[in-house]
Amino acid sequence: MEQHTIDIVEREHQQEKWIEVTDHIRLQMKSNTPRANEPLPDEPCIFRVHEGLCHVNEKAYTPMLVSIGPYHHGHPKLLPMEKHKEHYFELLLQRNNQRNEEYLDSMKKLEERARKYYANPTDHLNSGEFVKMMLNDACFVIEFLVGIHEYFLVKHQHQLRQEGQQLCHVSDNTIVKVSWMRMHICQDLILLENQLPFFVLSEFYSMSCRRTENPNQKHPTLIELAKYPITCMLPRRDKIQFENRHFNESKHFLDLVQMFVIILVSQSMQSTPPPELEEAGVTFEERKEVSMFDIVFEHGHFKIPKFEVCDSTEIFFRNIIAYEQHSSDDKPKYFTDYTFFMDLLIKSKEDVNKLRRNKVIDNMLGDDEAALMFKNLGKGKIILQHFCYAKLCSKVNAHCETWWYRGVASLKPDYFKNMWVTVATFAVAFLLLLTLTQTVISVITMLASLSPR
Repeated sequence: MEQHTIDIVEREHQQEKWIEVTDHIRLQMKSNTPRANEPLPDEPCIFRVHEGLCHVNEKAYTPMLVSIGPYHHGHPKLLPMEKHKEHYFELLLQRNNQRNEEYLDSMKKLEERARKYYANPTDHLNSGEFVKMMLNDACFVIEFLVGIHEYFLVKHQHQLRQEGQQLCHVSDNTIVKVSWMRMHICQDLILLENQLPFFVLSEFYSMSCRRTENPNQKHPTLIELAKYPITCMLPRRDKIQFENRHFNESKHFLDLVQMFVIILVSQSMQSTPPPELEEAGVTFEERKEVSMFDIVFEHGHFKIPKFEVCDSTEIFFRNIIAYEQHSSDDKPKYFTDYTFFMDLLIKSKEDVNKLRRNKVIDNMLGDDEAALMFKNLGKGKIILQHFCYAKLCSKVNAHCETWWYRGVASLKPDYFKNMWVTVATFAVAFLLLLTLTQTVISVITMLASLSPR
């Protein structure tokens, strides 16, 4: 690996130009603060990505197939999916023998609270348009998640546990069956600008479960339905446990992903890497059965959990980082810090290649593309003083500043590159030691003979 300088102080000047942008966002959020005699609203948590992040790769924040929420509603390229949304809403009503008036009345009651979840203006939609948009989008997400759940239940078990349990909408759900559409929609669901308040989804899912064709049917929770989109988008296939009650407090789908990560991450993570890693003999290996953020450094060895880099990795990272950067929650910025850390490690395609050979990266892209991705992910971010890898960086820097490790590492390329060269090196060193010993003995003997008795 080429020389890397990991002095966090050197990066502080890159953050100054974004302070003004961050202050603007804070003021924008404070402008929604109620007066003393008004009830306290939910704090805005669905944002448009600020220019500091967006200009690097605007497409990473733009939905490919389906708009969810008001920010991209009505975009010409997304209009074809509006018919699918209406179809999904009809399927939901038919399946549960319900009337659309029930859902419309419920959404009207939720409108005021839902609008307050959006940090940017939504007044381009009047009340009727906003209610209809939110209702169609929420029911689409619900039916999509239920469809995926049923589809994989049938696919993996080959038969349902009870005869006739398969729901009618599964057979009609072309979107779920077509893999490329399914993956693109999962990708769209984790975009920061493409979110719905989670309480809206919960309300309509609860309504849809009240009356079904089979009254004895046990419904999965909405959190359980979210398992597939989350697992297929995470760079590391961690095992998801959904029993934690805090998941029900999620603000929206992307917040659910962040909350899952915060709960999953190991409490032992001390929580970044040093200059001239190659010259200091630092090596890398895969660390198994831990969270992707649980990186350790011991005796000159980095142990990094394996993660996957593919076409959707940049989109996933960008949106979860954007949410962390915009959010005022006092939560660890794990994804922001993680990508900053990897940007310090990866400076070239050779670095990607070394991590791949050591089974740290499962790279589905070219080495050049992966290196460029991490480089670009580092642009526009603000790293707070509570950097979770700060202690790790200090530990690695201390290792690299030790003359012994640097000296040993400098000998390896020439004198320890394979077994025979290593044996020859030790043999020469042994002969030199014998020669030196013989010389010392001869000198001592000569001096003893010259001394008077």
